[in-house]
Amino acid sequence: MTAVHRRDRRLLAFSARFAAVLVILVASLVVTATAGAHGTLGLSGKSAGAGTNGTLTLTIPHGCPSGLATTKFVILLGSGWRSAKPTAVTGWATTVTRTASRQWLVTWTATAGGLPDTQAGNFPIAVGWPAKAATYQTPVYQYCGTAASFVWNDPYVDAADKSQVYPAFYPVPRVQVIST
Repeated sequence: MTAVHRRDRRLLAFSARFAAVLVILVASLVVTATAGAHGTLGLSGKSAGAGTNGTLTLTIPHGCPSGLATTKFVILLGSGWRSAKPTAVTGWATTVTRTASRQWLVTWTATAGGLPDTQAGNFPIAVGWPAKAATYQTPVYQYCGTAASFVWNDPYVDAADKSQVYPAFYPVPRVQVIST
């Protein structure tokens, strides 16, 4: 093999490695941007004590794609939650229902235009924390019109593997309830 052929092969191998690194970099940026789409939960600097009462604030960080406003969203609190009463938020109507399986569905429906795609909204709920200390998942469903556009219920895993990316695209919000 001549020196020119060896140089060409090294150049080709380098180009292939560079292209692979570039693909991985672009893919990680896409995953990072998508993972930014999530609902967050806040406890106002207070611990969630098992069997006590407190406030859980759901923050919706953006409206819908293509400049659409969020028109409705739902948070699901499992059967262990003792109570759920949303605080009034201007421009939103709320309903609370208890399912046959004793889960709470807290729903906010826009009455005045909804949540623009460039704005965040805070939605507090007075809650009776579950009686047992544990980590509780609280799936959130965000609607653009009549269809759920974002469903934040992906499990949060410690690392990527063959069937799960890291981080999850739409991670399920979770609350840590501690012993009192």
